[in-house]
Amino acid sequence: MLDEILLYEANDSPSGLQARICLQLKGVPFRRLATRFAGLRALGRRDALGELPVLVQGTEVIAGARSIAHHLEERHPEPGLIPGDLAARAYVLLLEDWADDALGVLIGALRWLDPENRSATQSGGGWLRPFVSRIAARRAWRRYAAASWTPESLGLVRARVRDSVDLVGELLDGKPFLLGRTPTLADVAVFAQLATLARCREGRFLADTPSVDAWVRRLGAVPPIAAALSP
Repeated sequence: MLDEILLYEANDSPSGLQARICLQLKGVPFRRLATRFAGLRALGRRDALGELPVLVQGTEVIAGARSIAHHLEERHPEPGLIPGDLAARAYVLLLEDWADDALGVLIGALRWLDPENRSATQSGGGWLRPFVSRIAARRAWRRYAAASWTPESLGLVRARVRDSVDLVGELLDGKPFLLGRTPTLADVAVFAQLATLARCREGRFLADTPSVDAWVRRLGAVPPIAAALSP
């Protein structure tokens, strides 16, 4: 019998959602675990809170949504989320990088620098939740402070997020998905960020761009993705 696949993640994390979507789309059974420090220490991942999600199967430990997605693509190639064609593959990986890095940083700033968004996008998590949230908040504040981002930066952040949503709309022009007729890792990575944006005050930006709003709703209705969105 194969070792059970465990997914350690923080609640309401776009990266955790991305990993869950990849697992669900590929039909890989897994058990989802909220952050537990004792468990992470047992894995030898004392810094894992900054690397979540963490996928564990037997002695294998894969940290980070991007690494998990590529690991799953190698181990469970069907359905493929990364095209074999070189040009298409480059396009998908470029959008994945953009979603995880540029877009993720902007939406993270909205979540962590605006107290209303921070409370709206975090729920549940049991008795450890306040403790975990404080640690995550301190990490986020340090990261954004190092880049000179403060609550006073939110106006600029909102403008850049709106521009990013408009960009996704341009990329979707005339297509059901970012590359064509079927979802790819690009769709998964961008969707995970925008699904989080939808829970922020700035979620109205999606409704302002009908093609993006329709795309988010269409992806969210795909059964494996709907399953990944479930609490």
